[in-house]
Amino acid sequence: MENINYIELIANCLNGDKMAIEKLIKSIQRNVYNLSVRYLWNPMDAEDATQEILLKILTNLSKFKGESSFNTWVYRVATNYLINMKRTEIENLTFDEGEYHLKLGATYPAYEKADADLLEEEVKIACSTSMLICVSRPLRLAYLIGEILEFDSNEGAYILETEPATFRKRLSLARQQIRAFMAKQCGIYDPKNPCRCKQHINYCIEVDWFKPNSLKFADKGEVAQVKKEIETIMDDTAIFQSHPNYSTPESILDNIKSLLNNANFTLLTRDN
Repeated sequence: MENINYIELIANCLNGDKMAIEKLIKSIQRNVYNLSVRYLWNPMDAEDATQEILLKILTNLSKFKGESSFNTWVYRVATNYLINMKRTEIENLTFDEGEYHLKLGATYPAYEKADADLLEEEVKIACSTSMLICVSRPLRLAYLIGEILEFDSNEGAYILETEPATFRKRLSLARQQIRAFMAKQCGIYDPKNPCRCKQHINYCIEVDWFKPNSLKFADKGEVAQVKKEIETIMDDTAIFQSHPNYSTPESILDNIKSLLNNANFTLLTRDN
């Protein structure tokens, strides 16, 4: 990864340097998009949120005072936006509903076509991400920041604008809720459980959660840890960290560049 001098880059952005602005966006957009996908579940919602977050970062660059790393500050802006955005329909999902769908899906015949392995990965990602949706927004963000992104309690508290003790409490509660559900249901988390991702492929297709030729997750980025040894003794962190590192849709950068080309760059220095 390129070692970027953000102080210099931000100064150039605030002076209206278009190349600097594009470089800054490219350096942070993947982190923002990956956070948004995991928080919102739906990649289309995440794409819209990422664009709004990146614009919010650009219009507030002058507020970055160097009290943290720039990337940490980016996560602070991103989580502030995400926790305050309008709730999406998928956020009405509960653990009880999740259990209902798993029981129903287990009654369907196994999927036997050639793309079964890819669709099994899609089910795993969609199911585990939906577990996050069942957790309240504050706990969900604490889990993403502390467990998946592995920020410590001081950094996590800064990002979520709370106290370290509060951050640790939220993280602990999120872990308890997610692990309790996985321990009861998930065959990856505990091989003694009967649930298997491949068993649910036909059900997911029938209820239109995804189409085999139009996936939401499994073919959208580089899979960091798809390894057999990880799935032999799985914990919740390993399951989530085996998700792809999602590639940012090109439309996000294109849309922002279009907006900036039609905007007054003095917006970048406004203290709003």
